[in-house]
Amino acid sequence: MIIKGFIYFITITVLIGGCNTNPPTTQDIIPTGNISLKVRIDNTTSYLAANKVVVLESFTNVGCYPCQITNKIIRQLENETYGSSKLVVVKFPVNFPAPNDLFYLAAKEICDFRMDYYNVFYAPTIIIDGMLRPVASDSVSIKAAIDSRLTVTPRFSVNVSLSLEGDYSIHIAIKIIDSSGLNMNDLIINTAITETDIEFQQPPGSNGETKFYDVIRLMLPSNDGISLRQIIDKGELFYEFEDVIISDWNLEKLNAVVYIQNMSTKEVYQTGSTFQ
Repeated sequence: MIIKGFIYFITITVLIGGCNTNPPTTQDIIPTGNISLKVRIDNTTSYLAANKVVVLESFTNVGCYPCQITNKIIRQLENETYGSSKLVVVKFPVNFPAPNDLFYLAAKEICDFRMDYYNVFYAPTIIIDGMLRPVASDSVSIKAAIDSRLTVTPRFSVNVSLSLEGDYSIHIAIKIIDSSGLNMNDLIINTAITETDIEFQQPPGSNGETKFYDVIRLMLPSNDGISLRQIIDKGELFYEFEDVIISDWNLEKLNAVVYIQNMSTKEVYQTGSTFQ
């Protein structure tokens, strides 16, 4: 594993390229589209069953050779072992050992926020449902952590849909199944926009990888998420974000991952996504 230093310097600032391209030579960021986000909640108690969906947050770097192994394990678990009905992945690139990781630089504030939140000091790091940290290079350890979380009875259902007509529109519907013992003031809704199937003709880093999946692009409406209590009180919230979609992103490869998290304990109670 690669240990993070306490002092580091960033000397290169470039924008990551889109699918099937070499790393870009321009530093220009060209906004091309808007996003609208609607969140609604039914705060009446319901005992309808819901399937538990686990979120895996991954912290890797294009200059980290062990990260290549971790990424292969994650991809196999995501696609072949579980599928998106049980497991969803969000990858937050880190700035060590390579400070000029293009994915990190493209989402620096987001990645720094999540690294600080979880106290991530080495790469690769895997965090399951905000709580468990299996050995990132051990598929058995990762699978055991996922399996243990899949046995947890969901307290919420999270349904996410999107539309590409006009603005990029995301609709989130949350149903409370069991609120016993929960302090709703501690809960937030994280909405991560990821891009998958990003491919370079030449590796953008020293570990040799050319294909990347589930890379973070945006956190909406901000890194702090949305207060679940605020949505319960209002019933519905609507947000509009102008010029936040970048020209290099492939809209057809963007997905929304939504997870309800306790900011104090860091536990993720339920996840939904547009992969499902």
